[in-house]
Amino acid sequence: MNERGKLVLLRYLLMVDAAVLFLLGAVLIFAPRQLEAAFQFHELPPAVSYLIGLWGCVFLTLAVGYVVAATDPLRHLVWVQVGIARGALECLVGVAYLACGVVTWRQAAFGIVTAAVIAAAYAALYPRAVLPYGATA
Repeated sequence: MNERGKLVLLRYLLMVDAAVLFLLGAVLIFAPRQLEAAFQFHELPPAVSYLIGLWGCVFLTLAVGYVVAATDPLRHLVWVQVGIARGALECLVGVAYLACGVVTWRQAAFGIVTAAVIAAAYAALYPRAVLPYGATA
C-alpha cells in the first residue's frame, strides 16, 4: 500500500479511536458502577468510581486530540505516536496485572487485546515518507 493510502486509513483509525474513546469516556464518567459490574468488579468502594470518572475525563480529552489529528495526521504526528505509546503501555500494564493475579483473563482480555491491536494498527499506518506540508492524501 502506498503512503497516501496509508494516510487515509490512518485518518479513519484516528476517528474510530476517537469515537471509541469518547463513548468509553462518557460511560466511565456517567455510569462507572455499571462498567464495574460489566467487568465483574463487585463491591468496590465509592472512591473507585471517582477514579474511574477521572479516567473518563482523560479518554474524552484524548478523543478530542485524535479528532484534531485526523484532520491532518502529518501535522499532528505526535498524536499518532501517543496512540502507539498508549496502546503499548495499556497492553503491558494489563499483562502485568494479569501476571500478578490482580485481574483474571476474563476481566483483562478486552483491554489487553484492544490495546495491542490499536498499537499495532497505528505502528503499521505510521507515515514513513513525510509528504510536503499542505499536501493532501
